[in-house]
Amino acid sequence: MKTKTAQQTAGRLPVAGIWPLAYADERLDALLSITGRMDGFLYRCRNDASYTMLYISDGILSISGYPPEEFFNNRVREYSSTIHPADLPTVYTTVDEALASRCNWNVDYRIVSRQGGSLWVREIGGGVFNDAGELVFLEGFVIDISDRKDVEELNTKLVEELRVANDELTAQKRELELAKQDSDHTANHDSLTGLPNRRAFQNKLKCAIDHSTTSNAAAALLFIDLDKFKEVNDSLGHAAGDDLLRKVSVRLQTILRSDDFVARVGGDEFAFLTFADLAQAPARAIQIARRIVDKLQFPITTSKGTIRVGCTVGIALCPSDATDPRELIALADRLMYVGKKSGRNRVVTRDDLLP
Repeated sequence: MKTKTAQQTAGRLPVAGIWPLAYADERLDALLSITGRMDGFLYRCRNDASYTMLYISDGILSISGYPPEEFFNNRVREYSSTIHPADLPTVYTTVDEALASRCNWNVDYRIVSRQGGSLWVREIGGGVFNDAGELVFLEGFVIDISDRKDVEELNTKLVEELRVANDELTAQKRELELAKQDSDHTANHDSLTGLPNRRAFQNKLKCAIDHSTTSNAAAALLFIDLDKFKEVNDSLGHAAGDDLLRKVSVRLQTILRSDDFVARVGGDEFAFLTFADLAQAPARAIQIARRIVDKLQFPITTSKGTIRVGCTVGIALCPSDATDPRELIALADRLMYVGKKSGRNRVVTRDDLLP
C-alpha cells in the first residue's frame, strides 16, 4: 500500500493504518486535551445535503448549550440550526466560495443558544478531498469572539461618535466662518446698495496710493455727487430716493473694469477708483468720468413735472495731485463742488481751476 504524503493527510483526524496505534492515541489525547481548553470546538462533517456531523468536540456545549451527542449524525439537530438566520446566507456563500477555490474559509457569525441568546463566533475551516479530487468532508474549528466583537462594536460606536462630533465641529466652524464673512461684509458694505461703504473705500484708497507711489502707475479718484437728488426725495419720498440710489449703483457697476473700484461714501455721494500708467491716467480718468455722467441720467416723473437727475464728478490724481488720502479726497470733493456751482452735470479736474 502506498504511503500517503503529509500534504494528503494534512487537516484530517488520525485514522488507523497511517500511524502506529500508540502514536495515534497519543495525538488524539493531545488534540482532545487542547480542544478542552478552547473557548470553542472542532468539528468534521460529511459533504452531503445535510452536512451530517461526524465529530464535534465538547466545546459546543459551553457555546450553544446543546450537548455534542445531539449533533452526531444529526441525530437531534443539524449544526446549521444553531446559526442565526440572518447570518446563514453569509456563511453559506463564504464556504461555497472557499470550496470552489480550494482554500480555507474564515467567517464570523452568531450562534443562537438553547437559552435564546446569541454570541459571536469565528469559524476557520476547509474541505477535505480524496485522491480523486472529490470533496469528502468539511472540517474546522469555531472559537468564541464575543468579547472581541464587543470591543469592535464599541470601537465602531466610538468612531461613529467621533465622526458625528467632527461633522458637528466642521459645521460649527463653517457657520462661524460664514458669520465672520457676513460680519465682514456688513462692516464693509452699504446695506441699501450692496456697494462697498466708506470704510472699505478708505482702505482701498490707502492701498491704491501705496501702490501708485511705489510703481509707475497712477490712481484716479472720481468723486461723484447726484444732481437734484434732494428734489426726488422731497417730491416722491425717501422710498423713491432709495430706489434711485440702487439704480445708480447698478449702472456704476456696469462701468467697472476688473481692477476698478466703486463705493457709496455718503447719502448720494459715490467714489470711483481707476488705475492706469502715469501718462494715460488723466485721459483715462476723464473718459470714465464722462461715461459716468452719461450713465447717470434719470428723468424722474413727478406730479409737478419731470426731474432730470444727473451727476457731477470731481477728479483727483495720485501722485500728481496728492499722495495723502485725506488731501486726495478733499481735492476731489472740492472739484466736484466747483462743478456743482458751475452748472452741474459735468466733469471737473484740477486743470479747470487754472485761470
